[in-house]
This record gives sequence, C-alpha cells and structure tokens, in this order.
Amino acid sequence: MKIERLNADFGNSTNNFLIDSYYFEIPTCVVELTKEKAESHFTNSVDEVGDLLDRLLISTTIDDAERFFLVGKLAEDNPYSNSHVGKMHDKVNSDIPYAAFLAAIAYYHRVKNEDGENVAEIEVDSMKMMLPIWLLKKEEKFSIGQNKMANRFLGEHTVRLLTVGMETELTIKVVSSKCHMESEVARWALKYKMVNDKENLATIIEKRMESKKFEDNETVLVDIGGGSTDAVLLTKGLNTPVSKDSFQVIQITPFLGSLEKLLKEKLIQYFTDLRSLEKFIVTNYKNQKYILKNQNTGAKYDLTDQVVEMLKEYAELLVYKVMEPFNSNSKGVLKYIYFGGETPILAPYIKECVKKMTSEEIMENNHYFLGELLEDDKKEIFKPASRTINLAALEILSLNERKSK
Repeated sequence: MKIERLNADFGNSTNNFLIDSYYFEIPTCVVELTKEKAESHFTNSVDEVGDLLDRLLISTTIDDAERFFLVGKLAEDNPYSNSHVGKMHDKVNSDIPYAAFLAAIAYYHRVKNEDGENVAEIEVDSMKMMLPIWLLKKEEKFSIGQNKMANRFLGEHTVRLLTVGMETELTIKVVSSKCHMESEVARWALKYKMVNDKENLATIIEKRMESKKFEDNETVLVDIGGGSTDAVLLTKGLNTPVSKDSFQVIQITPFLGSLEKLLKEKLIQYFTDLRSLEKFIVTNYKNQKYILKNQNTGAKYDLTDQVVEMLKEYAELLVYKVMEPFNSNSKGVLKYIYFGGETPILAPYIKECVKKMTSEEIMENNHYFLGELLEDDKKEIFKPASRTINLAALEILSLNERKSK
C-alpha cells in the first residue's frame, strides 16, 4: 500500500490526521498494558471497520521489547489515560504521539482495505508533523528539535493491530519526514486555500481574499491548545517571523490542566473523569449555558456559574499574557488572529477582556477569530476550523512539494 501524504497534528486533546485527503481524529488517550491484559482485553470481536476507530489496541517493538497500547476512545475510561494533561507534554520523547501514529496507520489501512490482506507493507512518501514553540525553544536552534521529532518517524516501523476481528500486521516505511513549527505554520492556511479547479479534476492552491486584511500590519497568531498556548509575530502580509524573539511561549497553566483542577475542586460529583467534563463543555459552549442532564433520571444540574467563572479567569490571564510581550516592541498597529482547539470555547470571554483592556473599537478592528474570519467558498477543500488550521497548512505545504517534484 502506498501513502503519498501523511499529515499529523499530535494534540493534547485530539490527534488529527489527514492521509491522502482522508481526515479522521483519535482522542489523545494512550495507556500501556501488560501482554496478559492486552491478550484478554476483548470479549467480543469487531466485525465492522466503522467500529474500529473506537477500539484500537496495538503492539509494537520499542528498544527490542514488545509493548502494548490502548489508543483513543478505548483508553478514555482508564485512570492513566490523561497523564499528560496537567503539565507540558514533551512530544519528542513521549510514547503517546508514536503510539497514535501507529494506530492511525493501522486504522487507515483497514478502512482502505476492508477485505484486504492481514499482513502488509505500507510506504509513506511524505510525512509532516509539528512541535509547539516551547519544545523548540529548549534547543539551541529550532531545527535541532524539529529534526529530533522528524527522525522519530523516519524509516521502518512495525505494528500489530490486536483488536479482535481486525488483526493485522504492518511494516511501515516512512521515506521522508519533516517537522514544522506549530502556530507559525498556520500562516500558510491563512494566506492560501485548497480549491477544486473548474473541471473538478485537480486541487489547486489559491490566495485567500481575507488575507488582504493583514497586508499592512504585523500580525500575532495566537494558538490556544489544550496543552500549551503559542504566540507568533508575523511580518506584514502574514509573512515569515523576523527572529527567535518573534516566537513567544505563553506562560499559563495548560487549559486541560485548569479543567482538571475545576473537576477536582468543584465538579467531582458530576463527572467521572476529565474527558467527560471536556465533552460536556464542547457540547454546550455555543450558548454559554452549562446544564448537565442525567439521561436516566431526568435530573438537571446548572453548572454554568462554575464553568463560566473558570473560563473567564482563564481568558483574562491569557489576554494579558498574549498582549504584553508584543505591545511594547511594536512599530505600528498590531493585529491578532486567534485559533487552536480551545479558542471557540474561550472566544466570548477573550473578546470581553480585550474590550476591557483596550476599547471596543480596537477589539473590532484588530482582533480576529478564525471562525469569523474565513469566508465560505463552495470550491474550498477542507476549510480549516480553529483546531485543524495547522493541519490544513501542512496539507498545503505537502501539495506544493508534490507540484514542485
């Protein structure tokens, strides 16, 4: 089997994959099992490939030892599945991105070869991923961290899919691997978009009309993730940052860590784990009313005050931390673009804080949120959302590379 383009965003909440234009997500939950527990985990076989994404159990060899991992939804209820959320997650050395990568390839192979072979070789022409700025800043040069991450995936890998009914053994060879700078890479998807040509025969890259708003100003990209928040100062026209100082790590508790604190201190009687609280907030954030309903008893619990208080406090500190490093050094009017997985949840409170710190006029003219910025275009392929813009940018870079070859 041949894969031309494998783009991966190893997030702290969700791993997002775009493999030859096929998009899917795997929750960032990985739990290692003993061989005995892995072999006895399933009581029933999985007969439909559509159910596989929720039931990923794999093994691989690391340092000459076979290791077993539950990946994604299957691992969500395990008490060890969120060990990475309360602190900054070192993706260069963690087993979590590697296990997610192997599980993603195993799943993709099954989807595309539902009745195919159980033993196969897969060649990946080009793989792209990213690292957050705080990890890159640990190194003397960003390129050192980027090469470390890219080299994790370069070369040959083996994985066994152990899900009963879907057993598969794969040898994976990654021919080319490249790691980009998270947040900064998003500028490609802010400047350009992927569209179908007139005959719908090919994908072409077009300039976004919306990018004209940023032609005459330096712009700060604010990427609010579950694990870290990065801010990058771009030159006029959404172009390349000037120096290492243009990249700022926002010193704030990871959003998922703050959510876990809220769970432990105020909502422990309502939710069994962090993921269920996170899903509750994602389901209800649009109307800013957080009413928990017990589907078995019909009981309702209004948790709005507790949740909104936490979100407001987080947004207030975030806005201060984001604006403070750039305002003093700016040569002109700065514009800000907010994206990242947690941005839609925090957006109303960020707007409130910016207005309070500056004015309504500055908020309206200089601060943009991705969901409100990008225009609808029926021709556009994979229009980026707040949590997929980095991935869309990787796909644009992958397509550009293919064209140049």
